[in-house]
Parts: sequence; structure tokens; C-alpha cells
Amino acid sequence: MNIDENKKLPEFPADETIDILFGSSGKQTDEANDGATVQLSVVTDDEDENEEPARKPAPEKPKREPRKKKTGSFNKDMTVFNIVLTIVTVIVNILVISILFGTTRFSALDKDIFIKVNLIVMFVLILIDVLIWLSIRTKKIAVFVAAVAVLIISSAAGVYGAYAMNRVDTNLDTITAKEHNTDINTSLVIYTKSSGGIIMDVEDLEGKKIGVVEGTDAATLGKERIKAEGLNVTYSNYLSFAEAFKALVSEEIDCAVLPANYANAVGTEEQLEPFIVDTAAILTFTESVVQSGTDGAEKDLTSEPFTVLISGENEGLADTIIIVSVNPVSMKITMTSIARDSFVPITCYNYGSSKINSAHAVSEACLVDTVTYMTGIDIDYTVEFNFASVIQVVDAVGGVDVYNPIEFMGQCWDVETDSLVVLPIPAGDVHLNGQQALGFVRERYAFEEGDFARQQHQQEVIEQIVKRVMDTRDPNTYLKILDAAGANIRTNLSTDQMVQFISYAMKKARRYYAPENPVGVMNIINSRIAGWAAQKWDDSLAMYLYVYFPFDGASIDTYNYVARNTNLWTMAGIPQDVSWSAAAPAFEPPAISAEWYAGEVGATVIGGPPEPTPEATTEAAEPAPVEEVPAEPAPAEEVPAEPAPAEETPAEQPAEPAPAEEAPAEQGENP
Repeated sequence: MNIDENKKLPEFPADETIDILFGSSGKQTDEANDGATVQLSVVTDDEDENEEPARKPAPEKPKREPRKKKTGSFNKDMTVFNIVLTIVTVIVNILVISILFGTTRFSALDKDIFIKVNLIVMFVLILIDVLIWLSIRTKKIAVFVAAVAVLIISSAAGVYGAYAMNRVDTNLDTITAKEHNTDINTSLVIYTKSSGGIIMDVEDLEGKKIGVVEGTDAATLGKERIKAEGLNVTYSNYLSFAEAFKALVSEEIDCAVLPANYANAVGTEEQLEPFIVDTAAILTFTESVVQSGTDGAEKDLTSEPFTVLISGENEGLADTIIIVSVNPVSMKITMTSIARDSFVPITCYNYGSSKINSAHAVSEACLVDTVTYMTGIDIDYTVEFNFASVIQVVDAVGGVDVYNPIEFMGQCWDVETDSLVVLPIPAGDVHLNGQQALGFVRERYAFEEGDFARQQHQQEVIEQIVKRVMDTRDPNTYLKILDAAGANIRTNLSTDQMVQFISYAMKKARRYYAPENPVGVMNIINSRIAGWAAQKWDDSLAMYLYVYFPFDGASIDTYNYVARNTNLWTMAGIPQDVSWSAAAPAFEPPAISAEWYAGEVGATVIGGPPEPTPEATTEAAEPAPVEEVPAEPAPAEEVPAEPAPAEETPAEQPAEPAPAEEAPAEQGENP
């Protein structure tokens, strides 16, 4: 607005207040909502220009009362915390749900427990989600703390569950893998008492003769190593490590390619054991190889009968061989042991005869084929274990209870040091740990039955392990068993097949048997293939070696019994007569095969030292006529029927035969 500076403004009295009324339509009103009165102070010229005019204080605005803090709530911004909390909750949900999906393949073991566990886990997940949502929505400290606590506990449980599942999956994958890496320890062994050239190092093998067991990993690795050394050698093939060792100490070869701990493998041959101290390894090395197993059959183990070959591996040899047949309908199980010293045709040796345990040194497939050729029984699946598995699995199930008729010092094994240890095995009903159980199943010399007792003990310990596994309800025990099995047991059974059969057996046990005795559902029948022992002459060692010849009748009877057990359409036989007495001893099932087949017993001594050469025979036979010459004087003794003069004649005659003895000797020298 423009103001005319020349126009004089009206003067107002000093120290007076002028009321200027603003209102609607310019009319004065007392109503506050129609107008307002503004008081202006009049400033005179006499007043100091710098002095502020006295103003009437403005009316104070009503003070707003401060907002009261809510107790038990967050006042600061929680956006970052809420985002982090939400992300963690989502991760926990995904982790737990994935674990649940991973356990579905084991649901067949116990569907009721599996369903209950799933419902509990889902309830916990929903509880976590609700608590997290409430903590974000309400900002309540108590809700937040509860949500975080439950989330931490669930996260810990989820991490442990993922860890446990990884252990289970890893071990099962290792157990059921068709191919697996194995470290093979191989040695080049010499005979220190050899009459040939001195061999001190690998270079000394140039131009020498090397013995190998063709088809074994040791032979393959040994040849590769010798080739890498640039040596020119000649190879001789043998059927087994024992045969190669015999050729070494009999100096047929200059060096033998054997397992690094060949002393244990060869030491099973009692006659070869004394020679071990006179051998030495000039080179020992370790290489990793990929070993392949056989393919298992495609069967439903809950409805189709099946067979399993159980073998215990020791230094490449099969220390334990058991044929198992299972009828899932009747739950009848047969366990038939084969003596490891059984002298039978080995299929991968072009059917050359040797001890059956040596077939495993070539491959698992060779052992399976040899057992099938020997018994006629088709093998559907295989289970292979070693010493460490016996120790660790027995310890995992808490030990086994067995009856030991006599106390002895058992040859056990220390897994950590991988060395032999000797422990006392007490007599009576005893509880054995893993090491003791191994010593129990290996011993044969302390028992009168020898190898038969060992076979019986092996089956007894297997039954005890099965019983303990079926009795346990502790998840940690299962994890320990799988950890022990994962590193030491191999099978061509699939995980699904094993789970289905175990679940099937446990369901039957719960349905028909007391919970404290689930193994009672299995009707286990033990047997063995009997035979006779013999001493077989070995020309290379010039000594007899122990061999065991299985009865053909025992193999045939075992085949027939297994065939009946695995045939669902076999008709039950009707007994001719039945008798029973309350005073009779406990029922014993009929034996699968006989202990003795008299018509099959062959020679107990096979072969012998070579007959003397013709020259030696002639020299030994020529002295015989010399003894006949003095026999002629006998009639002269009858001549003196006359008196004394005739009696003096015989007294003088003994002096005369002397020249007669010399005559034949001269004839022998100059025929």
C-alpha cells in the first residue's frame, strides 16, 4: 500500500490505547466469534525511538500435557530389528520344512511317530510365526522376548536336525554306494634266506622274477609301481597270496607283490607262519583305488523272499562267509556258514581249486560267483564288513550278551592304532564290548570244535546286534550305528529296501510279540556246510598243508532247504507221526544239513613226498641179497644130528659168511 508522505496523520493522546474493532460488516460486536479487538499503543515523539513500547503480554496458549510412556513397550523405531527378525523366521521355517521332507523316506519305520513329530513341529512353526507377528504389531517387550527365545530354540533344533540328517544321508550313501574309494597298502616282499642274488632295494629287482595274484588291486598297483621305476622284470601269476608266498619261500620267484600286512593274511596258514620271520618288504606304498560292487536284485523285501551273502573282510580275504535266506511272509531266516578254509573251485581262477577266502582277494563278485557255484544258491544281495565295524557297531548298541564256555585270551583289534591287541575273554554268560566281541568271533583254537565254534559265535553275535537294534528307541544310538557302519560296511541293498524291511519287521513284532522282545518275530535257524579235513602235500614247500573239503551232500541239503524257504508256493509236508511229552526237552528245529556224510569222505592225506629216483632205489635195494646169504647156513645147523663133532661145525661157520657178505657188495658196485 502506498502512503502519501505529505499528508499529516492524526495525532492521538499519549499513553492511550486505541481500540480498533474488526468485525463482520464493520459493526461492533462483543461476541468473540463475530469480531476481535486489537489494542495499539500510541507512541509519541518524546519517547526514545530505541525504546520499545510497552506491550501487553499475549495470552498464553494452553500447554499440551506430555504424552505418558507406555510401560512394557518399545518407544524407538524397531524397523531394522523387525526386518531381521522376519528374515530369520523365514529361514527357520524353510530349514525345518526341508528337514521334514528329508525324513519322509524314513517314515515307514514308524508312521505314527512320524505323524506326531510332524504335527508338533508344524505347531511350533505356527507358534513362532504368530509370536513374531505379534511382537512387530504390538511392540510389546514380553512378546518380543518370547518370540526371540522360541526362535533361537527352534533354530538350534533345526541346525542339529540338519546336521543329523546330513550324517544319516552321508553314511547311507556311503554304505549303499556301488563304487567307493579304498586305500590299498601294497608291499614288494623278498625272502631273506634266498640263495640267489642279494636284493636290498627296488632297483635290485632288475631282471628278476616277480610273483603276483592276477586280478587283485595289489597286483595292479605293484605292476604300475615297478613300471614307473623303469624296471624290466618277469611276472608269474598265482591263485592266491598264500600261493605267491609259498613260491617266494621256495625260491620259485625273487619277489612277491602282497598286501602290506601280509603277515596276517598268510599267517592264517599254520604251516606258512614260521616262514614269515624270514621275509621282508623292500617297498611299501599306499594308493587309492575305486572298487565296484555287484548290483542288487530289484525286489520288494516285504513280500518277496531274498538271499544275502554276509562276508567279513580281513586283509583282503573273507574271514567270515554266511549265506542268509529270508522269507518275509513267515519271517523264517536261515544262516549257513561256510568254512573259510574250504578247498573249492574258484570261478575267477578258471575254476582252479583253492581256499574260498582267497576269492575275495580278487573281488566281491568273484566270491559271490564262487559261493553260487559251490552251493547252487543265487545271491540277491551282499553285505560286507571289516574288523572295525564289529567293534564300533557292538559298542554303538551297548555291547552284546553271549555264553562263552571257556575263558581264553582273544585276538582283538585297536581301531585307533590299527594294531592287534590281546584281551581276556571271561567264561560264562558274559557281556562283551566291541573289542571283546571281535576276539570272541575270531577264536577257534581255544574250543574243541575249532572253526565250527567260531562260525557259531559269529552267528550268535550277529543275532545279538539285530536284537539290540530292534530294541532301541534312542535316535542317538541309530546315529552311532550309522556312523560305525558308514565307514566299515558295504551293501548293494538300497536305502528304501532296508527301511521298508525294517519297518515291516517291526510292525509284525509289535503286532504279534511283546514290545520287550521284538526280535522274537524272527525264526532264525543256524547251520553250516560240514566237510572233512585233510593234509595236502605241497611240492614247493615240501610239506603238508591243511585243507577242508566240504561235503557235496551238505551243499545239496543247504540248497534244498534254502529253496524251500524262499519259495512261497512250497507245500508243507505232513509228518508220519507226531509225539509230544511235557517232560521232553525244548524243541529244536531239524538241522538243515548233516554233520557227516560217510559215503563222501575222501583221503585225509593227499599227495606226498616224491618217490625216490631209480638210481636211489637201486642203491637202496641192492643190500637186500646180502642179508639172504647168511640164511643158507641154517640147514647146516640141522646136519649135526650126530654127536659132538657135528655141533662144533656150526660154531666155526659164522666166521665163513664174512667173505660171502663182501661178494654181493662187489657185485653191486660192478654189476
